[in-house]
Amino acid sequence: MDEADRQSLELALQLVRANALLPLKGYSQPETVAALIAAKQLLDAGAGSDLQHFSVLFGLCAASVAAAQMEPALTLARQLVELADRQDDTTYRLVGYRVLGTMQFYTGHAGEALEILQQAERYRVPGRQSLLSSRFGGDPELIVLGFKVLALMFIGLEEQAARVSKQVLAELSDHSHASTVASCTFLTALWREFLFGDLEACERRSADLVAYCTEKKVEQFRLFGCIFRAYARAMQEPTGENIVAIRAAIDAEHQSGARIFDSVYISQLAEALLMAGDLDAAEAAVCEGLIFVEQSGERFWLAELYRLSGRIRLRRPEPECARADACFLRAIEIARSQEARLLELRAATDLARLWRDSGSGGDASALLEPILAAVEGGETTPEFRTARAFLAELTLSPPRILKAGSAHATSSPSIDR
Repeated sequence: MDEADRQSLELALQLVRANALLPLKGYSQPETVAALIAAKQLLDAGAGSDLQHFSVLFGLCAASVAAAQMEPALTLARQLVELADRQDDTTYRLVGYRVLGTMQFYTGHAGEALEILQQAERYRVPGRQSLLSSRFGGDPELIVLGFKVLALMFIGLEEQAARVSKQVLAELSDHSHASTVASCTFLTALWREFLFGDLEACERRSADLVAYCTEKKVEQFRLFGCIFRAYARAMQEPTGENIVAIRAAIDAEHQSGARIFDSVYISQLAEALLMAGDLDAAEAAVCEGLIFVEQSGERFWLAELYRLSGRIRLRRPEPECARADACFLRAIEIARSQEARLLELRAATDLARLWRDSGSGGDASALLEPILAAVEGGETTPEFRTARAFLAELTLSPPRILKAGSAHATSSPSIDR
């Protein structure tokens, strides 16, 4: 066997090893990354095909994403798109643009993410690209739709999100690729129940996901499911044991080498601590989340961290109204810049309620109405109903002045979320 043949064989073996390790160990485990780096070195030496080159770039990008290293991941995503465009291949373009769209979402550009994901969707060839599920960690035809659902929900296009979600779940019903089933369930169903505060459904779904991933040996999404399950339980029963379970689940994720979605998971911990009345620990968790965002570049949940900070300040024995006002305004500013209307509406509703309860004289209708008008098909969502109910309440009752120990200052953060 000459040197070229030896390198080609070694490259093929490293790729097989990496593809096997992805579901078993996760994207960012040292064994997975080592196999991908070894493959990249062989590619740089001249071995391999365009598809193998593309697969290695994809794997390295996925490893960076899993570790929440967003800038390196974004660079690799752009390289994927460049390679895909040079090859003029529908599969390359589907995967490349899907990855780039996902990166735009993670880094806090929901509007741009949706545009790129819609571009990726145009390269779907149903029934053909699913054969590459193992090479790309999931069925490219369905993963792109899963992230599209997430982007649509954040932007406030709920009717479209529900329609695409139903399509994904229908196509998923008889799918044989375990990582595809796990990731699409996570993106289209579990995230939906979490975002809209259906804690019982969130706990059931996450428990089912954990059981499925345990059976099928899909470790990364098993860990994600464990965190969501612990959060849903703690929010329903904020006992010390249940709150400790959230931190333990996050620690288990970290031991796998993954940090993706940590801005959400740390926020979940903070919210449960707030529910339990441990304000200092809740504030410390929010600070931890803000530091993580700064270090990682994972910005899509940043507005929620600021909103939660504002709610913590209002729960103090002496409510810190001015600081809460600043937190809510910052959350609105961030969400608006990201075109994340769902998060903007949450923060704006909290701010409008603070204006009413503190007697500041702010115009709640002028704040909320433009956001409500931009939400399409969201009339059935909790955020939309809460904002509408609040505006209706304003016309029926006079403003209340917020005081220490008042109902608003001590109300549960699970209400109106």
